[in-house]
Amino acid sequence: MRIPLPLLDVVLTLVTAFAIGAVVMWISGYDPIMSYRSMLFTPLLDYTYFFSALAFSAPIVLTGLTFAVGLRAGLFNIGAEGQVYMGALGAVVAAYITKSSLALPLALFIGLTLACVWSLVPALLKIWRGVNEVITTIMMNWIAYWVVIMAVSTVFTNPLQPEESIKTPEPARLTPLVAGTDLTAAVPLSYIIALFVYIFVKYSVWGYRISISGQNPIVAKSYGIEPMRSIMLSFLIGALTAGVAGVMQVVAKPPSYSLMRNLANVYGLGFDGITAAMLGRGHPIGVAIAALFLGVLQEGARHMQIEAGTPFEFVRIIQGVIILLLAIQMLKKT
Repeated sequence: MRIPLPLLDVVLTLVTAFAIGAVVMWISGYDPIMSYRSMLFTPLLDYTYFFSALAFSAPIVLTGLTFAVGLRAGLFNIGAEGQVYMGALGAVVAAYITKSSLALPLALFIGLTLACVWSLVPALLKIWRGVNEVITTIMMNWIAYWVVIMAVSTVFTNPLQPEESIKTPEPARLTPLVAGTDLTAAVPLSYIIALFVYIFVKYSVWGYRISISGQNPIVAKSYGIEPMRSIMLSFLIGALTAGVAGVMQVVAKPPSYSLMRNLANVYGLGFDGITAAMLGRGHPIGVAIAALFLGVLQEGARHMQIEAGTPFEFVRIIQGVIILLLAIQMLKKT
């Protein structure tokens, strides 16, 4: 049985990344065998760690979809980070407006609206002026970061706990499905969204138009497909998934159910999504599997610190090497 080439590339990338990580650990004076055993096997053998890994993977699934749908349209959309911030801000605004159960649907409405509005700037600049989306999405990410930092530090700060925002009211919270874990309804929701996105890009007319426009805009025009519409739609779909991730990190993140002043519970999720999308080869189901793998890594890293004494930052080194190797592969194919 022959292994598909894309899967073989991913496996070789992971093996190389872990090998480089092991060398760095050894040079730094840490035991790579004990570290990897703690990192990779503990989350799979202990249900508490595994459910926490699932919870960590949920927002990465959603931000990974943002990048993956962009790739389908021929875009390098790295704006999920800023759109996650705006989604989280929407949840905080909803908690400020009402203390009832209406805060949950209101959080989704405001959060998704803000995320979509935030994506319109790079989308319109791309469509009207041909501005590279990498530049504009990076710009919008940083603007979103400081806007949300300012909002959480002033208007929406929690007077009882100044290090965080106003808390989501109890009736609107998504509480853990399993006691003692972070597993909430946000986890199955994220994977269901990934399934819907897969069905959309695989079987819908607009999914076909996005794919054709991304592969060859000239051919798309000859078939009567307008590439600019596909670009706009891909940006909006990506904003919706990233916005949901931001909202869920506030309304479904025990025990605080708030947004930290330094954005600790949302920071970096957009960039983790890029890793998941590249590992998953831009396929929505592949993104979900890759996000779960990254969740296991992140949760296992916490146990690695306790059992092996190895710093958490080594996981970031491994992720960075994975992105670098996958980017090199993409460059070779272009």
